[in-house]
Amino acid sequence: MIGLVLWFNPKAQVGMIWCEDQGPLAFLGPDVVLPERDAVLDCGDQVTFSIELRDGVRHVRDVYAVVPGAAGSDPREIIAGYHQSQELCGKLGDGV
Repeated sequence: MIGLVLWFNPKAQVGMIWCEDQGPLAFLGPDVVLPERDAVLDCGDQVTFSIELRDGVRHVRDVYAVVPGAAGSDPREIIAGYHQSQELCGKLGDGV
């Protein structure tokens, strides 16, 4: 799954990720190892990851890749930008 980091606390190593399927947010806990040992996530980073359900809550299981985003962005702007880029990709795919 692909998602966008909405919030991350580097000291506690916990965060929340918006998921591309627009389902519930996914919790990123301190037990998750990032692809680069010293990597720190920022709001707006794009992550590729797997999830598992624990007591009805999505938890990030593995993070496979991190693409830096616009650090310090408002989560609402990040999600709006994602939707705009997807709409543009759809139009380009239609030959517009």
